[in-house]
Amino acid sequence: MTLTQLIKREVKAFIKNPGFIIGLVLIVSVYGLLGNITGRAVESAMKEVIESNVGLVLEEKTRLVEELVKLLNTTMGGRVRVYESLDKAVSDAGVGVVIPTGFTENATSPNKPIMLRGSVKVAVFSLTGAQARAGLLTTISSAVERLLPLAISATYNVSLQPQKPVLVSGSISFYNKQVSQEEFLSITAFTSLTPLLVSIILGINTTYASQIVAIEKVEKAFEMLLAQPIRRRDIVLAKILGASIASILFGAVYMIGLLTMFLGGISSTASAEQAPPITTITAFLGPEMLGVIGLAIVLGLIFSGAIGVVIGSLVSDERIAGGLAAPVMFVFMGVGFMAMFMGLPPNPASAVLAGLTIATLPYMYAVSLMSGETTLMLYSIIVSVGTCALLIYVASAIFNKDVIVLGLRIPWARKTKEKT
Repeated sequence: MTLTQLIKREVKAFIKNPGFIIGLVLIVSVYGLLGNITGRAVESAMKEVIESNVGLVLEEKTRLVEELVKLLNTTMGGRVRVYESLDKAVSDAGVGVVIPTGFTENATSPNKPIMLRGSVKVAVFSLTGAQARAGLLTTISSAVERLLPLAISATYNVSLQPQKPVLVSGSISFYNKQVSQEEFLSITAFTSLTPLLVSIILGINTTYASQIVAIEKVEKAFEMLLAQPIRRRDIVLAKILGASIASILFGAVYMIGLLTMFLGGISSTASAEQAPPITTITAFLGPEMLGVIGLAIVLGLIFSGAIGVVIGSLVSDERIAGGLAAPVMFVFMGVGFMAMFMGLPPNPASAVLAGLTIATLPYMYAVSLMSGETTLMLYSIIVSVGTCALLIYVASAIFNKDVIVLGLRIPWARKTKEKT
C-alpha cells in the first residue's frame, strides 16, 4: 500500500467519524456565537466611550479656563458639562475631570507642569470595557494639551504657544469604591483571566475522562469491571476522580507558568513605588479569592469529569470520544473568553450563568464582593453543586443501561459503513 493510499485511508476514517463532524459543527457554532457576542461587546464599549458626556469641575474660573471649556465643548460635539463636584460629574456623566486651582498660572508659565485630576465610572470587570473607559481620561488630557495653546492665544491675543504636556492623575469608580487605574487594571486582568485558566483545566479533564471510559470499552475491560459487585455510581466517581488527578497535575503546572508570566508582566510595567499586583489583588479581593478559585477547580473537575464520562459512555470507541471531547474543551475556553471581553453584571441571571459554567465562579465572587451583593455568590455555588449532582446522576443512570457496553449507535454511521 502506497503512502498516498495510506493517507486517503486515514482521511476517510476521520471524515466518517461522526464525533469529528459534530465537533466541527460545535466549534464553528459556539465560536461564531461568541465572536458575535464579543464583537458587540467591544462595539458597545467603544460606542459608549464615544458618546459619553464629559463632566468638568472648575476649581478656578478664569478667562483662560472659560475659553478652554468652549473649545473642548466644540471639539467633543457639545458633550461637555460643568459640575460642582467630581463625584457628581462621575455619577451623571460617567467621567469627570477637575481643572484645579492654579491651572492658569501653570499653563502660562513655561517651566510649570500641568496636572489634572479625573475619575471614570466602570460597571463591570471587563478588559475591553475597563481599558476603553480608562482611556477616556487620556483622551481628555490629550484634547486639553492640543487645545490649550489655542485658548491662550485667543485669551491673551498672543501668537500661538507651543504645546505643553498635560498629565492626568486618574482613578476608577467601581460601585462607590475608588481605586487607581493601575490597581483596577491589575484586578480586572486577574479576574478576567482566571476563568480562562480554569476553563482550560476543565476542558482537559473532559478529554481525559472520556478517553478513560472509551479506551476501556474498546479493550473489553469494561465488561469485567461491570461484572464485579460494585455500585455503578462508585465506578462513575472513580472515573471522575482519576481523570481529575491527571488534570490537576497538568493544570497546576500550566497555571503556575501562566500566572508567573502574567504577574511578571504587570510587575515590569509598574513603578517601584506601586504595590505588587498580587498585593493589590489580595487587598481588594481578600485571601478568600484563592479559596474560591480552588472551589471552582474542584467543582469544575467534577462537572467536566461527569461530562467526559457521559461522552465516553455513549460512544463506541476512543476516536469518537476524542472528536466529541475536543470541542467541549473549546466551549469551556469560550466561556472564559466571554467573561474576559463582556463581563458579568451583578444580578441573579449572571449568578445562575456563573453557577452553570462554574469556571466563572471566581469572576462572580469578585463582582459580588465589589458591588456588595454577596448573596449572588451563594446562588452561584448552589447552582454549581446542583449541576454537578445532576450530571453524576445522569452518568450513573447511563452506566446502568446496555449503551454503556455497546455505545450509542447512530444510524447515519451504520449506513455509511454499509455503503462502503
